[in-house]
Amino acid sequence: MRNKNTIYKGLKKEIMSGKLLPGSNLVEREISNEYSISRTPVREVLWRLASDGLLEQESTGGYIVKKISLEEIFNIFQTREAIEGMAARLACQKGDDNFFSNIKELGERIKEIDIEKKSQEGVFFGRKLHDLIIATANNVFLLEIYNKLRDLAALTRNITKKSVLIEKKSQESHLLIINSLEEKDEEKSEYYMREHLRITCRMMVDCFYPNLFK
Repeated sequence: MRNKNTIYKGLKKEIMSGKLLPGSNLVEREISNEYSISRTPVREVLWRLASDGLLEQESTGGYIVKKISLEEIFNIFQTREAIEGMAARLACQKGDDNFFSNIKELGERIKEIDIEKKSQEGVFFGRKLHDLIIATANNVFLLEIYNKLRDLAALTRNITKKSVLIEKKSQESHLLIINSLEEKDEEKSEYYMREHLRITCRMMVDCFYPNLFK
């Protein structure tokens, strides 16, 4: 028998990785059998994942993996642009030698990735870059908002990693952000971070809602 936290982490990992796709049903009985645990703690786990914004409860009482709406995509990226743009500026001000060493190493890793063959690797190192910038900004309020958005942002990454074009553009943008950070240029760092998130949002919408701007 496994405890609730183990089940929570296991299901969350499957959702975040895209193994459980948006719209997938999560059935209490099946989860209970898989983890050899009663249905009551499974129900608590599903409620917790719904509170995280990863599941939606249906009128029947069951749960499905959340489908990100068009409005939510815009809202997520607008919020990310505001807080991560400022975080990039603050990282220039507050970054120490260790930060700039890590940034340089990330830049080298990102530059070497063949996105057409390893798009998921691009997603992984891109997320490390964003996490590092937020951590270095050292602003508890920015971090709190970022953490709240982390799971929903991961669901959008599950969309972008299916598009080589989006990931190629992200690779270019990440390198521009890194170069600006290494130069300790606050204006450019904020600009390229905001631009990166705007472009990603627009390309995602163009890819999955092709007639929206026509």
